[in-house]
Amino acid sequence: MNKSYLKQMLSYFSKVYQLGEKIKRLKDGRLSPQIETSTISFIVLFAFICRLRSFNRLEHWLEKGRFKNLFPKKTRLPHIDAIRRSLSSFDIDSLHDMHDHIIKTIFKNKVFRNGTIDGIKVAAIDGVEIFESINKSCEKCLTRVDKQGITHYFHRAVVCATVGSDPHTVLGYEMLEPKNDGSDKDEGEITGGKRLIRKLYEKFHHFADVIVADALYCKAPWLKEVVSIGMDAVVRVKDERLHIVKDALGLFQSVRQINNG
Repeated sequence: MNKSYLKQMLSYFSKVYQLGEKIKRLKDGRLSPQIETSTISFIVLFAFICRLRSFNRLEHWLEKGRFKNLFPKKTRLPHIDAIRRSLSSFDIDSLHDMHDHIIKTIFKNKVFRNGTIDGIKVAAIDGVEIFESINKSCEKCLTRVDKQGITHYFHRAVVCATVGSDPHTVLGYEMLEPKNDGSDKDEGEITGGKRLIRKLYEKFHHFADVIVADALYCKAPWLKEVVSIGMDAVVRVKDERLHIVKDALGLFQSVRQINNG
């Protein structure tokens, strides 16, 4: 990425999405920090843009002074330990506010005016597993036990993102909750998915025309939830033994006979 393109990109983000102003409002839990949270946030964001794959790589860039030209001369830059401390106590709500502002600006500026697929705004929803460990856990961890009897701790989220034409935009996510005293199972993906699209609808209203999902979402409660917010659902179905598939095939056959009759 050359410097001219980088300058244009950052200028565009700042002008259209007020990115610089929003980053200044991000917070973490450090007391009287010597390095501004906004400085650390910008470095982490830039690392994502450059697709750095690890903190080791980010530490190497910091040691080589790769970020110096991105800040005013007297700005104090962090070591990797300061970044870790900041992120470990980061105020997620302030990050959510920034993300919501960006998504609202995308819709306000009619980025998807022509849809994402053939004039239709299409969003996909799916589950993703993150932060798996057999040693570390927190009160929000989901759990499973493998064949060796070892307990695995992990987090899982349901994510909704646009599909089709660029830009591919993550509209939101919802973390699944662990089992509580009244349940013997962790929260399922369908429950989290219903909660996610309802929240997205409350924030952004008609955020998509069609929501697509895999075979797991071929359930009446999910389909009813999508229809209730004025959207259509396209769900992949693989097993022809399912009653819903048999009913659909029978209905299609009847319609075909009527049209040919």
